[in-house]
Amino acid sequence: MRFPALLLLFYLCISCQQAETAPMRESIVSVKEKDTLTSLEKELTGIQKKIQEDLAEVLYKKTLPTLPGNNEYFGKLQINALETGSQKSLQRVYQQIETPPAENSGKVRHLDLSYQNIHYIPNKVTQFPDLRYLSLKSNQIQAINPKLGLCKELKKLDLSSNGIQNIPFEIIHLTQIENLVFADNNLTTLPAFFFNLNYLKSLDISNVHTAMAEYYNDIQRFPKVLLRMPGLEKLFLEKLPLRNLPKDLYRMKSLQVLSLNGNREMNLSQTFEVLSTMRNLVALDLSFIGRRTLPKNISKLKNLKVLIWHEENKLNADYIENTLKVLLPDTRIYYGKKGIASPFLRGNSINTLKKAGY
Repeated sequence: MRFPALLLLFYLCISCQQAETAPMRESIVSVKEKDTLTSLEKELTGIQKKIQEDLAEVLYKKTLPTLPGNNEYFGKLQINALETGSQKSLQRVYQQIETPPAENSGKVRHLDLSYQNIHYIPNKVTQFPDLRYLSLKSNQIQAINPKLGLCKELKKLDLSSNGIQNIPFEIIHLTQIENLVFADNNLTTLPAFFFNLNYLKSLDISNVHTAMAEYYNDIQRFPKVLLRMPGLEKLFLEKLPLRNLPKDLYRMKSLQVLSLNGNREMNLSQTFEVLSTMRNLVALDLSFIGRRTLPKNISKLKNLKVLIWHEENKLNADYIENTLKVLLPDTRIYYGKKGIASPFLRGNSINTLKKAGY
């Protein structure tokens, strides 16, 4: 009897030692802060007394550049676009912090995991039930985690600069998504199942860089699946090798904002004929297309409220300005300022753009 008792005691001691040395399962996500974090940024990672968006807006406004315009319409429009993009303010914070603490998960609405060299969307993202904006820009993601569909409040997902060649089927799990960004990837078209995103209102499949860049959406033809998405309101097709728009583009009845910025191969005469059938088109960006003349049928875009025609080197500027004043007398035209981007179409709501004509 003595030997079994000693054996039992030895077993219990070993078990206790293992329990003491075994790593405990973390109940919260660890937070690593660097000395460079400001007090305001630290407040974002601590117990929040304000709504996160309010803090983000304060932080973001501190980084805003001084813009021209004063009381001029486009100056106000540009400033408004930047200020309403307050979700970008969290980029610096979350590049230095793994993820927000779990005890604040119900307060996290904007999460930026850009430039983290991650290859998949981590499951821990689903810990944030109120998540509305998720940026995974500049990573190596090739698949969509189906569990992301558990984030029922997710409205915007940025997957730009990931080298994506084919949009993964799992994207259909994002049933409430309204804004998708696939800029600067390696896409050649959009898949047929894309039309299942019934709530999608804004899509960006542009290129920021040229065809010589590592990531470049080589979309040479307008993706036909978009014609089956009548609810899409904003479409960004910048710096793509497109030549024409489909004649039945009018099927996109809700399309009100279109950017063809940097599309130097576009047949403008054909483009204007097609766009003349788009009765709800409010704003059009034709910047950096390198044209010295204009087809006169641009005058058919009678419902257009805002036209952005920005050329850094001011190609034939006097002719363009004088011609547009005659052909589009009721349209506000922005000719740009050197070295200053024009984030009007992405940053402003359609209602704000519509007010341009009043």
